[in-house]
Amino acid sequence: MGFVKAEEFINHYMRVNREIKKLCTRKNEEFKFNIFIFYHNSVDSICTEHILHFHKNVKRDINIFSYGIEKKEDLLNFFKKYEDVYSQNKEYYRDYFYQVVLIGMGSHMNTDANIYTLIEDFFTGILAKNYVGYLKFFVIDNKRPFHEIFESSDRWDLVLSEIEMSDIMGIYGSSNSGNPENGGEDLRNDLGSDGEGTGKKVQGKKPRGGKKNTKNHKLQKYYNIVKEENKCMCLMIYPFIQCVSEDDSSAILFISSVSLISYLKTDQITYEYYNKEIRNLHNDSLNICNGHFISFDSERGLLPLLSFISLNESLEIDERIYIYDHKNVRNTFNKIRTMCHIEIKEFTGNFRQLDLKKQNEILIKLKNFIKIIKPLNSLAWKRRTYVLYNGDSFYFLLVLIYIYINRAKKMDSYLYNCLKTSDFLFNIFKDRLKQSEIYDKLIEKHLHKNAASYLSVLIKKIMESNKKSITIAYNFKIFLDIFQTSQNSYTHPFELKFISNMFSSFQSYCNEKYKTYHLVVCHINDSDDTILYGFTPLNKNDYWPLIFSKIAYSNSEQVAYDTLTDVNTMRIRRNDFKFILSEIKDVFRSILRYHHKRQLDGEDTTDVDEEEEVEEVEEADEVEEVDEVEEAIEEEEAIEEEEVIEEEEAEEVEEAIEEEEAIEEEEAIEEEEAEEVDEVEEAED
Repeated sequence: MGFVKAEEFINHYMRVNREIKKLCTRKNEEFKFNIFIFYHNSVDSICTEHILHFHKNVKRDINIFSYGIEKKEDLLNFFKKYEDVYSQNKEYYRDYFYQVVLIGMGSHMNTDANIYTLIEDFFTGILAKNYVGYLKFFVIDNKRPFHEIFESSDRWDLVLSEIEMSDIMGIYGSSNSGNPENGGEDLRNDLGSDGEGTGKKVQGKKPRGGKKNTKNHKLQKYYNIVKEENKCMCLMIYPFIQCVSEDDSSAILFISSVSLISYLKTDQITYEYYNKEIRNLHNDSLNICNGHFISFDSERGLLPLLSFISLNESLEIDERIYIYDHKNVRNTFNKIRTMCHIEIKEFTGNFRQLDLKKQNEILIKLKNFIKIIKPLNSLAWKRRTYVLYNGDSFYFLLVLIYIYINRAKKMDSYLYNCLKTSDFLFNIFKDRLKQSEIYDKLIEKHLHKNAASYLSVLIKKIMESNKKSITIAYNFKIFLDIFQTSQNSYTHPFELKFISNMFSSFQSYCNEKYKTYHLVVCHINDSDDTILYGFTPLNKNDYWPLIFSKIAYSNSEQVAYDTLTDVNTMRIRRNDFKFILSEIKDVFRSILRYHHKRQLDGEDTTDVDEEEEVEEVEEADEVEEVDEVEEAIEEEEAIEEEEVIEEEEAEEVEEAIEEEEAIEEEEAIEEEEAEEVDEVEEAED
């Protein structure tokens, strides 16, 4: 049948096969029971792989080899690398793998029958013919990727929970009910000869094509939607792991909690289910007296598996999920090791073995280092990243929406061009889709799927949000949109910008002319934090950076405002929301008054300038007239002066003439008197 219960998988298959051991003894061959695990680089897959190492049978008699997979090419590269080594040197390499486990790979990699066949052919090829019959493959996946290979091959089994197994038995029973004589036989063949579901199959008659198609259709329909209680792979395996010590028991509790909370952070499970399972894990922890991991420093949450492995291994895992570009991992690790002042032994050894004081020092330094590394916002930031981040989905969705509006509604080309010119990522994004590599060709397919899922959750949040309008001034309103979300989900500035755009589009009926300012209030569940995001429509003044900076300056103890992250985002305490909102109103009004006054002052200044110009012209005319009058007066005065001078000169000439005439008369009189005297003298003589 191709299905096995999780309990049976742990108890029956995660142990040494005694038949293989006896066969090795008869052939005088060294016996090693090896299991190979491929796991997807997601939190739940990593936790599920790690929890298997704590099973008591694995610790004693079994060797586990693990390999992280992100995409199909990783598998192909692995096969290419090791095929020659194993196939050509069978006598030297005795790493026989009798069981292969695939964790979280079926749905994430779009696995098809070809991949299953490649895996089977590779491990069959490196195994001696005497042992090929014992080879088994198990698939553990949170999407339950049902494939016909589970029916057609005795080697492949899909691991299920007990409830799922009962449902599957019901589907098989209903499909075989049409032929009661063969139905019981088919069901027994599926369950095994002992009727207890050991996973061993007995050759029997294959069901007819129609019956098989009906059964496959029912199975695929059953797994179209996986119930939340069946999603967490680690939680499905956890109850059946038998630990050697209480320390190991506390460790698997912690790992299961990390795995479970990863689903809550991505909104794949409800709070009711999460609280129920966390309560069950808590009850299990009450039975442990001296567990090392029942209480732990919150700083360890930076690297969830740091408590169980070395710092080097923990960073290697997490860099493929969260932080680093894999091409620069070695340099980054050396930088971290130097920063923490630890030797290579301490870096690669078990972190728990370090002194507790040393552990705390490293955790504090790691927190400060990782805190300054910003999340990757789009797949264009770094070439060849491992993960398509959540930001890619909404960015891609935003591009599709703008393109659709531009084509369908013949929107003003200015808005469409604004997206292309203002955001250089758009052009880089288009270039990447044209690349010839498979990785780049699959990007759009992944993003379409992710964007659809992202949008469905987002629209639900928008519909459930609380909307209000706030009057700031006459004919000026802003809209307040309040919603709740989990930690690190829909809280990134780029996501908040997109959400705000959605709010604004709904409010304005997708008409750019009627879009207005929005204040998005994001309350974080199970936290005292609240994130505020100020949205400004295109072609309007963005007042939010000025508003937030003023509020942050005057309320520094109540507000966290990081201008390096985003100038339109501010983080506050939930209890301070009403106070901060009133502050925002006051600051917004004062800024609007200031800008309005500047506009009025600008108009007044223009009028005054015109009046001054007129006055200057008039004054210039008056000055010119005065100058002309003065010149005329001066000319008249000059003429008068000349006339006076001429008159004076004439008078002087006349006086001189009169004086000369007087002198001449006096001289004539004197001459006459002299002549008379002479005549008298002569007469006397």
